[in-house]
Amino acid sequence: MTLRETIEKMPKVELHLHLEGAFTLNYLFKLVQKYGGDADIKNIADLEKRFVFRDFPHFIETWFWKNRFFREPTDFEESTYWTLGALAKQNIIYTEAFFSPWDFAESGISAKEIIPATIAGVDRAEKDFNIKCRLIADICRDHGAETSIRRLDDVTPFLNEKIIGIGLGGSEQKFPAYLFKDVFREAKNRGFHIVAHAGEAAGPESIWSAIRDLNVERIGHGVRAVEDPELIEYLQIEQIPLEVCIVSSIKIGVYPSYREYPFTDIFHKGLLVTINSDDPTMFGSTLSDEYEILIRDQGLSLSEIKHVQMNAVSASFASMEEKRKMKDMINSFWDRHNENIQ
Repeated sequence: MTLRETIEKMPKVELHLHLEGAFTLNYLFKLVQKYGGDADIKNIADLEKRFVFRDFPHFIETWFWKNRFFREPTDFEESTYWTLGALAKQNIIYTEAFFSPWDFAESGISAKEIIPATIAGVDRAEKDFNIKCRLIADICRDHGAETSIRRLDDVTPFLNEKIIGIGLGGSEQKFPAYLFKDVFREAKNRGFHIVAHAGEAAGPESIWSAIRDLNVERIGHGVRAVEDPELIEYLQIEQIPLEVCIVSSIKIGVYPSYREYPFTDIFHKGLLVTINSDDPTMFGSTLSDEYEILIRDQGLSLSEIKHVQMNAVSASFASMEEKRKMKDMINSFWDRHNENIQ
């Protein structure tokens, strides 16, 4: 078995994945054909070219361009279903996926329609594919703090009905975490897990705010903690997990190359780091690609790769029994395959 085959076949856990950025190109192309409105998209190749980004603002612009082709509840159910099916083919056995049902108001569809449709897609996928999925509702900075409690109210009836957490994505620099302090406190009181994107587009101060103002349990990205030794020490002691995503950060210009990305630095300092694909379809990558970068460009050994896998299980919000089963699957895989790698 080659190294790439090993990476593809090993059981994987994904903790930082946006459903709206992980759609299959085939399904999005069907929606483009269904609704029309973009004569430049004649085939899948044209669609792929649409997802080449100049910078982060261009990424956001393309994000909302893509969103306009999701207009009916069935679009969300089917996209979720096929997305999870594609993840299962990559041997992703468990994912905690972000979704932001408030991003589609311009298409004339409400979050209250999107939420149950997305859950229905998860339910179908779990029955048909060998994957478990839990949802984290991303209330998104860019929608503003003033109305964030309404977004929390929208998802609260579905707490523990696949939705387990509240996240905070969007523009770190324009909308700092402290603005959302009240809604995150309320979310925690209601029983949601708490996570937030921080330390990618903005620096260590964004991570500190997520910790101090939001009391997060995990940090999305978080890699720019390397710029603050005191923060590195705090994260090492407290073991707050980081949901690291290399490809997306490189493609929006946070770091210049895969080799210069500081994953190895934070990993060897003993932080609880995980590897994730973020918006894999939009960035033309997979979770297997991320793991291959860790070996090829970051110099991790196979035993260290297994450690990263186990980190993801430990950092997940799965039950203790689910975690035990996932760790058993990972241990069993390496027991079988360690001697067969070419």
